[in-house]
Parts: sequence; structure tokens; C-alpha cells
Amino acid sequence: MTIQRQYSLPNCTLTVEGLGEVISLSPTEPRPPVSVLINAECRLAGQEQPLSGGREFLDSLVKAVSQYVQGLLSGLHGNRLVQEENLLVQLHAIDSTTHRLSVRSPGSGDSQTSRDIDLNTVQLFDLMEAIDQLLADTQTLPDLTLNLKPLSRREIAKTEPIAQRVMPVAIGVSSLAAAAVVLSLLPVPKVNPPKDLYPVRSTATATSGTSPSPGTSPTTEASPTTSPASPSSTTDTSPNVKQLEANLTTAPEITDSEELDKLGQQLRQQIEGSWNSGTSLSQDLIYRLGVSQNGDILGYKPVNSAALQNVQKTPLLSLISRQGDRPTTDPLAQFKVSFTKTGRVEVTPWRQATTSPVSGVTEITSAAELEEILPKLQTQINDNWPGTPTVNDELIFKVRVHADGTVVDYSPENDAAARAVEDTPFAKLGKPIADNGSNPDTSPTEPVALFKVVFKPPYGATEISPWHGWPD
Repeated sequence: MTIQRQYSLPNCTLTVEGLGEVISLSPTEPRPPVSVLINAECRLAGQEQPLSGGREFLDSLVKAVSQYVQGLLSGLHGNRLVQEENLLVQLHAIDSTTHRLSVRSPGSGDSQTSRDIDLNTVQLFDLMEAIDQLLADTQTLPDLTLNLKPLSRREIAKTEPIAQRVMPVAIGVSSLAAAAVVLSLLPVPKVNPPKDLYPVRSTATATSGTSPSPGTSPTTEASPTTSPASPSSTTDTSPNVKQLEANLTTAPEITDSEELDKLGQQLRQQIEGSWNSGTSLSQDLIYRLGVSQNGDILGYKPVNSAALQNVQKTPLLSLISRQGDRPTTDPLAQFKVSFTKTGRVEVTPWRQATTSPVSGVTEITSAAELEEILPKLQTQINDNWPGTPTVNDELIFKVRVHADGTVVDYSPENDAAARAVEDTPFAKLGKPIADNGSNPDTSPTEPVALFKVVFKPPYGATEISPWHGWPD
């Protein structure tokens, strides 16, 4: 059976085609291994014709690029670390930002038959990342390995002038001395211990004759000027949002319908009692909340970008239980809570709200179909970056895709994705999934596949996988 594997980055796509063994499938690894290479193709941004070849080409590409990048990062790219004359693929530095990739035909020593491509540093590291993904894939050419031999100190010394070796030491010593002089002139900073480390006592407690705990003064405890609404108090009691988000995925989930109805009513009453229905909103604010069996909010996550930016307009942060920002093993009932532009509060069980992205249409779940659609989606993403890809945090999206790779719609799945959606290809592809999980302008009538798309810093390296995982 012929199998094709693709490793895609914004500026480079490495495709490996080979023979697989279906009999080797296992529950833990549903993808068949590719053990024999038929063809390898490297497609670089800005180049109409891809680079391609057999096993010798792939081995040379992996070794030459890996050695060159290792030398580039170590600052030793001028020595033999990156020069092996027998490789089909060669890399040479043109200047500090340009790198020439030369590929000659197998069995030809004539340099005139080689093909030269100039890469910038971003393109070079995208190529390196694609190769790293291939080497990390244990189901594709498991015998493909990279053995890099470190240079000895004597070899490094031969390629580095004595002035260059001495200068960092001299600069380091002088810099250390200068830093010591400057730091000695600075005043010693005063460090105040965090207030959360000490129990908070009310005025009544402080005046009842109970002795204060160590490290706190009676004056501070009994001070009538500190109120819950003061800025210092707000800072001290602000919840750990990351832990609240983690609780939604780590805590056991309450699924009993009767208990969900009861907790949902309690949550609605709790929110409506603190919500100002006259608050001005430009769009609906949508949140995912986790509620314990006693009604405490122990999980919290904004779902859309407006919810992230306007959380102070809602009562949620003041309603979250103070213990909610700590890990919990209590079962949680999860709800979708929407603050609408019309001033209403909508509370829906989370599972009920999130089944709608594929409701009314058939979901594509076949492994063969998903593997065929994935590279088409990757191509759509690569072709629609708004400028040079730059990613500061890991961005996670849920995407619905037609069989031809067309993006139907998408939804950000973490805060960073909600903030940075305009800087990703999804600003041009599809539309955001609407509040009810559907999109009236693009409601699909044909089957759709559900994918998880992750953009990784710093250059938007893309990881795509089926939302529910690869089927067995």
C-alpha cells in the first residue's frame, strides 16, 4: 500500500511517499508505518518547482540541513562541520541572512547541473522544522536517523582566531566589574511579603481581644479604610485564571441531567443577582464555567475574544470561589454562559451547546478520508497567512472542513487564539462559529471533517490532527 506523509510549515512542505504495512497496525498507533521510501519532495515558498528525489536525496537533505543549522547556531558554520563534499545537497552562507541550498543530480559531479536556491533565515528554519517533524515521526522511515559528531576543542580552536577567543573573556570580566560598581550604587529594595500569606481578619475579630498572627500588626487588621472594592483588595483576591481553565479539563465531569438542571438554575440565579442587564455590549460575551456540586464556580474560560476583553463588565470574577484557582478533584458541571447584547443571561449545559458544530450534517470520521483532507487544509492555511508568520503563544483552533479542504468555519480554543485570530490565516478563511455553534452564512449541507489546528511560536509551525483523534 502506497502512503503519503506530509510535514508542513508556512515556508516549506516536505512530502514523503512510501510503502506501508497494514498488518503492523495496533490500537496504540492506528497509522501504518512507512518502511520503504518511493519519493521525497521538498516544496519551498517562492519556488515553482519542488526539489525531489529518492533515499539518497532525502538522506543528504536531512544531514546537510541539520549540520548547517547546528553550525549556524553554534557560530562555527565556516568550518568542516557543515562541509561534506559527497552529499547531493549542500548549504553555504551567502551573508548573515541568506543561505544557498545547492542540489545536484545523483551520480553527477558537474556543478553546472546543480540547482541553487537562496533561502532567508525564516525559510531555512521552516525547512529544519519540517525535517525535525519527519525525524520525530516513528511511523515514517524508522531507520532514518541523524548522527551528528561534536567537534573537539582542538578542532574548534583551529577555526577560531585567538583574538576572537580572548575577546569574550575580556569583555566578560570588564562587564562584570562595571556591573558590580553600578549595582553597588543602587539602594537595597524594600520587599513586602504577599498579603495572601496571612489570614484576613475583620474589624470585629481584631477588637475582640484575639492576638494577631505573627507578621501582621493589629493596626492593619483593624483598619476600616480597606474595603473589598479597593484596588489593593481586588489585586490580592484576583483568581488564578490559568488554574481555573485547567480545572475544566482535569476535574471529573457531572453528566447527570437532573443535577445539571438543578445546578444550571442555581448558576443562573447567582449570575442574574449580580448582573446589570443595562450593561452596554457590542457583541455577546460567551464563557465556559465549571460548577461544583455545592454551586461554587471552580472553572472558568472565555470562549470568544469579546469575552476575554470585557470580563470586567460581567460579575463572573467576583462570583468565582476563592478556592477555584487551586487544583480540584471535585466533579464539575460544565455550562456555556452567554451575556447577550440585549441584556439577557443564557445558561446551557456545555455538552449540549458544543454538539452543534456538526449537527444536521454528517461528520467525516474515516481515517483514510481524514488523511486525504489534512494536506488540503494545510495548503489552505499556508496560502493565507496575512504577511510573515509570527506567533508569540501557542494558538489552538477547532476547524470544520469540507472534503475538498475548504474551511467552513472555526472557533478559537484558547485565550491566545482568541486574541491573535486576525494575525492567522483564519482571518481570510471561513467564518467564526456563531454563538449557537452554527453559521447561517456557511451552514454546511455536505459532510464536514472536524480538525484541531495548532500554531506554534515563533514562526507559526502548524500541527493539524482530527479533533477526536485518529480513529482505530
